Amino acid sequence: MNLLDLVVAMGLLMMLLAGLFAVFFSGGKAWRKTDDRYELLHNTQNVLAQVSREAERSTVFSVSIIPGRAVSFLSPMNDSGNFVTDTLGDERWERYLVFYHDPVKQEVRMVDVPLLPGSFERRTPQPIERFISLSGQRPLSTYCVGGKLLGRRITSFEPDQPASTKRLTLRVHTVQPSSTQSPDLQLDIATDALMRN
Repeated sequence: MNLLDLVVAMGLLMMLLAGLFAVFFSGGKAWRKTDDRYELLHNTQNVLAQVSREAERSTVFSVSIIPGRAVSFLSPMNDSGNFVTDTLGDERWERYLVFYHDPVKQEVRMVDVPLLPGSFERRTPQPIERFISLSGQRPLSTYCVGGKLLGRRITSFEPDQPASTKRLTLRVHTVQPSSTQSPDLQLDIATDALMRN
């Protein structure tokens, strides 16, 4: 093998290695893009699914909304996650659920507000502003603190209830920062939940 053969062999090896690295980096970029899309969908669907599922179990008479910020309604689910009814088979309301958007942290959270044992709301649903808790009657906005995290990177959360309907409409906008040099991913989804009670 002479010097010319060695130079040609090294040149071919370098071209082969360059091709392998290009394939590796493009595959890694595609993988990161897929992860970004998954994260975007997961955050959005988790919020919509949780609010919709709970709304379908609730009653339209307990709905309270802060436009573009929060929604609250009663739930018949007890601490064990079981549907509670009275001896006649009617729902017995156990708690208020408050879903709210924190614009600073770009999160949607859920706050659980248990009813007191003798609460009027257990049999007669009404909005959370009329609920007499241990600290008295309070507006919905005072319950929008803490709670369980449902979704991150939510830039807007807009609950709405068209007049004279049992439909709760939710619109969620999510932004997922790109882990590649591509633009951030955005998703805007609206869904309806029919309140059955």
